[in-house]
Amino acid sequence: MLWGVSGPLFLLDYLGAVAVALAVALAARELTGRRARGATPDPVELAYLTDRALLACQVGMAALHRAGVVRRGELATLSVDGPPPPRSPALVRALHAALRRPQTWAAVLADPGVGRALRRLVGRLVRDGWLLTPAQRRRIALGTLPLFAVAVVGVTRLVESAVEGRDAGGPASVVGLLLCCLATALGGWWLCEVPETGAAARRLLRRQRRQHAALDPQRRPAWRERSTDELLTAMALFGPRPLLAVDPGLAVQVGVDPERGRPTPEPKPARR
Repeated sequence: MLWGVSGPLFLLDYLGAVAVALAVALAARELTGRRARGATPDPVELAYLTDRALLACQVGMAALHRAGVVRRGELATLSVDGPPPPRSPALVRALHAALRRPQTWAAVLADPGVGRALRRLVGRLVRDGWLLTPAQRRRIALGTLPLFAVAVVGVTRLVESAVEGRDAGGPASVVGLLLCCLATALGGWWLCEVPETGAAARRLLRRQRRQHAALDPQRRPAWRERSTDELLTAMALFGPRPLLAVDPGLAVQVGVDPERGRPTPEPKPARR
C-alpha cells in the first residue's frame, strides 16, 4: 500500500523493507558455497583463490626459481635448465614444460599446456567447493532482486505523487525517500558483482592470513632466510611482492608491479 501512510511513516517502512532485502542478499552471498570438500588447497591453488590465474602462475614461477632452474635470457625471455621440484603441482610442471625453450612471459601464459593446467586447477576447485558453480553464482545474483524491487516501490511513490499530485510528505520526506531509493539501487548494483570464490574459500583465506600474519610483506620478513614453502605461502595469501625481494628482475619480468599492494578481497571474475 503506497498511499495510506504519511511521508515519514512510509520512509520508516521503506527503510525496514530495505533492511530485510539487504539481509536476504547478504545471506545468499554468505551461505552459498559455505561448505567445501577435499584437502586444503596448496599454495598454487590458494594463489588462484586470492587473485586468479596470474598470481597462480607467478607462484609457480617462484617455485621453479627456488629450485634453481629458471634462467633469464635476452629479449626478456625465460627458460629452465633442470628438472622441476619433486612432487610439483600440475601448473608448476606445465610452466616448466613451457620454458624448455626460451619464451617471453606473455608466451608462457598463452602456452596451451599452461592453459590446460589452469582449467584443470579451476575444475578441481569448483568440484571441491572452493569456487562457485554458475548455478551458485546465479543464485547469489537473484538474491539482489528484492533490493531492486524495494527501490522500484519507492520510485513509484515519488513518480505517481509528482504526476497525480498525491501527497508524498514534506520536502524532508521526499528528499529522504529519493536518497534512500538511490542508495538502494546502488547497493543492489554493487551486490550484483558476484564473487567467484565461495564462502568457504573466503573463510579459508581469512584464517590462513591470520595464521601466517608474520609473512605479511608489510612486516618486511627476511625472505632470503625463509623456506620455499613460506615464500610460496606468503605470495599465495598476500600477493606477489615477496618475489621482488628475492629476485627483483625476475619479479618484474613475470608481471609483478612494484607499486601494487596486496590483491583486493573480491576482484572481478577472470576465470580462464
